[in-house]
Amino acid sequence: GSPHRWIVPLSEAADCPEDLVGGKAAKLARLMRAGFTVPGGFCITTAAYEHFVTANGLTACIAMELGRKSLEGMRWEELWDAALRIRGEFLRAEVPRAISAEIRQALAEHAGDDAVAVRSSAPGEDSGRMSFAGLHESVVGPKGVSAVLDAVQTVWSSLWSDAALL
Repeated sequence: GSPHRWIVPLSEAADCPEDLVGGKAAKLARLMRAGFTVPGGFCITTAAYEHFVTANGLTACIAMELGRKSLEGMRWEELWDAALRIRGEFLRAEVPRAISAEIRQALAEHAGDDAVAVRSSAPGEDSGRMSFAGLHESVVGPKGVSAVLDAVQTVWSSLWSDAALL
């Protein structure tokens, strides 16, 4: 495979660091390993997200939007506007071919032509200190590579909602 892990089957996620697959995937993988019934699937790793951000120059966009003043000093409307602009850039960006090719292959192996659910699994998303339940988008029902890639970008962009920033 790739020196970077863009995709990890859920069945292997229990052996991966949580900062690569996120808390939700790590917990589901441990449940699967313990014999609980868990829908099959795969994780698109934080390495894939970071490559997407870097390849599309989104770091500079985020820095510009959130660097105008301290987050504490921003009025809610300013935060909302900044979040909207960041999310727009995420949705206009393109998933790098190396990642989309691996997603295509993983979909063929795990879902075929069936509809899937695309959900966030950020590191520390549901820690003992805070819960992000319901904060990040989930997209239920996309079928096919194009719809799934759009759903992935929707979920990734939701990391930059005004609610998430707050």
